[in-house]
Amino acid sequence: MAQLTEAACLLQSGAMYPRRIGLRTRSGADIFAGVKPGGVSVYFGDSPIYHFDLDGRWQRAFVGEAHFLKGLDSIVHSIDREREGIAMVLRRRTLPFGQAVDLDASIRTMALDLIDDLDSGSLEFVPVPDRARPLQVDEFRTFLDRVAGWDSTAWFAHRERYLGTYGPMPFLPPDCPGALVVQASLGHSGGRAFGRARPFEHYLRSPKEFDEHCQAVKRLVGRRLSQFNRIFLAGADVLHQPITVLEAYFDRLWTHFVAEPPIPTGETQWDEFQPSKLPVQVMLDDLNGPLPGPDDWRRLARAGLTRVTIGVESGDSMIRSTYGKTWTNDSLRSAIDQIHQAGISVGLILLVGVGGRSVAESHLAATLAMLEILPLGGEDLVTLVDARSLDASPLDERLPLTDGEVESEIQRLKAWRSGGGPSKRPKVVAYNPDKQPG
Repeated sequence: MAQLTEAACLLQSGAMYPRRIGLRTRSGADIFAGVKPGGVSVYFGDSPIYHFDLDGRWQRAFVGEAHFLKGLDSIVHSIDREREGIAMVLRRRTLPFGQAVDLDASIRTMALDLIDDLDSGSLEFVPVPDRARPLQVDEFRTFLDRVAGWDSTAWFAHRERYLGTYGPMPFLPPDCPGALVVQASLGHSGGRAFGRARPFEHYLRSPKEFDEHCQAVKRLVGRRLSQFNRIFLAGADVLHQPITVLEAYFDRLWTHFVAEPPIPTGETQWDEFQPSKLPVQVMLDDLNGPLPGPDDWRRLARAGLTRVTIGVESGDSMIRSTYGKTWTNDSLRSAIDQIHQAGISVGLILLVGVGGRSVAESHLAATLAMLEILPLGGEDLVTLVDARSLDASPLDERLPLTDGEVESEIQRLKAWRSGGGPSKRPKVVAYNPDKQPG
């Protein structure tokens, strides 16, 4: 018996696609299309495979042996799977403009060809199992029309809307890949970014400007809004603002990104989207500025704030000061206590591979000692960022750490989590934007 293709298997058992359609060409090739929350996937046998948002914008593609991602910014990345030691990592590279345009055009052509095949009656329909609901032909064809609408002119206009909506994007913690980014402030206050990455000019939006920004974000994301699992409120100085300003920001978030309960009109259409209230995360990169008090933190928790991620870099005060931070570990412990008392979890971002061999041991020892005194729990997260992935380091790196030495540093910090103590310790994860585990 011939092995079933991915398309044929998904038609029968693709539980994540409650609504499906199966097609077969005259040559016997299987085509599958399925609706999942916030998107549609189309499989041609085992390849090619395409994933779209509900507006017909492609997001992921597997063509031949190559994987591609297209972000909201319309930039296309190719994903290469490589071995690194005993592990496999996924490395991203930006696809050259001409190749990206050709890929866009090929996906549009795919949709147009499918429309022609549906209209000509050259495709055989394969019944879906009883436990699944059929995706009707006219529904699928309407969706393909959306895909076909994304020609080069449409993608260019989308790119222009993106650039008009967002300023330089902030550093995103690793637990925020599915976050909707909304920028209350742009750039970096004081001309300093986390880890001495490249800073951008700072600008704080007024509540009115923030309202206009939210409207622009909503127009830009369109039906993709239903895919986001949280909101990341940027930038790293937002929590220095007065509580009244912060509450105005949160009020605008819920005005624009939470739909009113729909009026019952019978069966819900699969491409309707009704976003619910999402958890909000914020990054804090300087403890020296004005911060919310205990009652303010509780008000922010009621408004929807669920996690504050703090940029720490190192537990060594000398090393940390080279990154422009003069607060103490006691100040960090006090801030975490207040945030926790409001029911908000905490994330810490630490660097590994800092400064080379001359400071490696002092950085590691001081960071481990700092972690021991901090009131961190199982709902918190410690992120280890490879300093070499950032744009600049203020320390002497004439003797940089090797990949193996950085990995050893990561493993010693991860081992801290399994140390003694009655309370559950936070999860510790390594994060490099250019290398993701696969």
